[in-house]
Amino acid sequence: MTNIEKVSAAVSEWLFNVAKSVLPKFTIPADSSIGKFMYGILGVNPASYNVWSELGFLAEPMIQAVVTPMLNARLSGIPDDQIKDLAYKFVDAFIEQAKTKKHVNLFGIQLGENAFVGLKDLLTQHLEE
Repeated sequence: MTNIEKVSAAVSEWLFNVAKSVLPKFTIPADSSIGKFMYGILGVNPASYNVWSELGFLAEPMIQAVVTPMLNARLSGIPDDQIKDLAYKFVDAFIEQAKTKKHVNLFGIQLGENAFVGLKDLLTQHLEE
């Protein structure tokens, strides 16, 4: 397995863990467009709708089908022997930013230092195999 594949596997596993942690807490505001649609058209109360319990089963296949290949493609232009160092530099920068600002807003989700420490642990686990 190449370092690119190992980094992609670690990031994909981490994203699944983030989704599993964040989505159960995610609520859809009743006055939002999607909330009005859910209630008005579908008859679903957005206040009691749990995104994870309803759609969580799609997280892993979506990550594997979309995110992992995208990461592999994006990283393929970087020499494999540089990937490990680059991955650690990126995750260390995220950890420092989270320490300084108390969180990093990633795709609209505020993640704290522990989230990125978890990513670093997964990178270490995958890259040191």
